[in-house]
Amino acid sequence: MKTTKTRWLIGMLVALAMVAASCGGNDDDGDADAPAPAPATEAPAAPEPEPEPEAPEPEAEEAAPAEPEPEEAPEEEEPEFQPAPTEEPEPEIPLTATWRGVTADTITVGVTYLDADLLVELGFSPSTWGDQDLQIQALVDDINERGGINGRQLVAITDKYNPIGATEAEAACLRLTEDNEVFAILFGFLGPAEVANTCVVGTQETIMVGGIISPDRLADARAPWVNARATREVSTGALFTLLAEEGMLEDRAIAVVADLSAAPELENVANLLRDRGVEPVLEVATSSQVADLVAQNQEWASLSERIRASGADTLLLVGNASAGVENARLNGLEVDIWATDSSGLGGNIGANVNPESARGVITVGPMTNAQIFETDPRFKECLDAFNARHPDIEVKHPDTLEVGEPLWFTSLSAHCRFFQLFELLATAAGPNLTHETFAEAIATIGDFSVAGQPYASFGPDKLSSNDSFQLLEQDPDVGARGELVPAGPMRDATP
Repeated sequence: MKTTKTRWLIGMLVALAMVAASCGGNDDDGDADAPAPAPATEAPAAPEPEPEPEAPEPEAEEAAPAEPEPEEAPEEEEPEFQPAPTEEPEPEIPLTATWRGVTADTITVGVTYLDADLLVELGFSPSTWGDQDLQIQALVDDINERGGINGRQLVAITDKYNPIGATEAEAACLRLTEDNEVFAILFGFLGPAEVANTCVVGTQETIMVGGIISPDRLADARAPWVNARATREVSTGALFTLLAEEGMLEDRAIAVVADLSAAPELENVANLLRDRGVEPVLEVATSSQVADLVAQNQEWASLSERIRASGADTLLLVGNASAGVENARLNGLEVDIWATDSSGLGGNIGANVNPESARGVITVGPMTNAQIFETDPRFKECLDAFNARHPDIEVKHPDTLEVGEPLWFTSLSAHCRFFQLFELLATAAGPNLTHETFAEAIATIGDFSVAGQPYASFGPDKLSSNDSFQLLEQDPDVGARGELVPAGPMRDATP
């Protein structure tokens, strides 16, 4: 029979084992007998007296049980330490080929970029954008050195195009989607080459992160498509909201002029003004191509007379503002100029535009180049990645460039934004990377930030990331040929 002390010790060890097991996540409960309490002891009964003759035998009184002596508390023994069992890590999902351009080891994307050298030769830009292939590869290397995307290494195939017309852009689309079978294309096509974006998301059914989304082109898309720019409707609404907050919409006579590419948006822009109680005095769209300077100048000569006759004190330019800005001044229009789009302004002002002509033009947009370079932590990630790999190349502050110096910042900040968007969404899509999981990531990712956009988001019906808006004013005294400078506070326009 076990002694009391032994039984108590066994009980203590069993209880400790049960606590250790529960900490280790084991749901099985072990049963153990609890130690029985020690029984009370009884004193022996007194001896019976000798019976007397002929006398009745008295009943012996039962002696009361003696008080048990208190037992000394057993000394607690230090239990032997037993570490809690560690949980086994969940097995990783094995990576496999999940879609065209996605293998067990790699994700291949195409990156298009416009031929900035050609634009300089043709007089449409004062400077090149530096070596974009170097910038793109530096960003790819940075992602891969951080572990890639869900364990896969990123591979980028670049293809530059002539943005004047769509012929080269469409050829680039086919090279990337058919010949190289990329999973997605970053950057996309801009300017007159925009029509080639439908080649990517439409006929070639390839994901696009970039380009400019319009309702008509989106309707033809058969693959997920997001970009970094707010739609013209969203940015124009933000422009009017911020102008109204500054009291600048009151008593305005506004002539609305859209360039050829923005002609389909003319009515929507005019209606946004009407929604704020302003009836436009003129609504017209031009018919000349951006590249045809002679045709533009001829058309604007007669259009300027119509604007003057309308009594307009404000010219609202929809689309690329370069032609309207230059011709308004050439034709002596004494009007304030507002622009729904910042393209064609800032450092991208056309080489054929006198910088002084654009002084005071008001538009709306996200962070300025100077703000991004000086204060944006997301851009700094990309700048550090490039500098680490190319310390001999100086990416200068955009406002300190001399005429003709390469615009390294312009292209690096743009590529940075597209790569950050793709990395964010592809990571959220998970190891099973497909069109469906990428689309689900777009619908559920919510709020985030990328280079140049402190406020950004995607959603089921929101395919343009930018939610960051502020009033901007063209200042020809900043930078090589002028820059946009803040003219109001930044606004978070997240729906």
